[in-house]
Amino acid sequence: MKKEFLIALSVSLITLFFTGVVYPFLITQIAGSLFPHKASGSLIKNGQGRVIGSELLRQNFKNPSYFFPRPSAEKSNLAPSSKLLVTRIQERIVEIKKINTNPIPIDLVTSSASGFDPHISVEAALWQAPQIALYRNVDLNRITALIERLREDPQFYILGESRLNVLELNLTLDASFGAPVGSL
Repeated sequence: MKKEFLIALSVSLITLFFTGVVYPFLITQIAGSLFPHKASGSLIKNGQGRVIGSELLRQNFKNPSYFFPRPSAEKSNLAPSSKLLVTRIQERIVEIKKINTNPIPIDLVTSSASGFDPHISVEAALWQAPQIALYRNVDLNRITALIERLREDPQFYILGESRLNVLELNLTLDASFGAPVGSL
């Protein structure tokens, strides 16, 4: 019985070592070699080489010269039936109605499933475009052209909807029209 126990323990430790240490290390090295940008977190750097964000995570923009993302779910994970969630959505609607009185796209008042989605719908970007044009003193047609240029198609052209990465959109705004005072 003792011999079988030692064999089982040895096999378990060897399996644990290969599946928990060797395999993840090799896969990480291979991914880093083949896809260095993605393997390092899809980080975005500014002109000085300083990391300012990731393509994969939402960034919070408060300056009205920038597009803002979907609400974050970092502080709560409320069920759709939650009264607190409904209250927060209603508060968000009141808050952003000050920007534009047109009907608000749903993704500007609700968080994504993960709560950290870096994308907004094209509709949400176009809804924000008049404010961006006003605060940046740029013709609205130039802002909408920028939105169309940065539009990402649905995955495999069928899954989801067209979308825009908010960080990429705001960085392109700065590159195209200059950074506003107190930006990023």
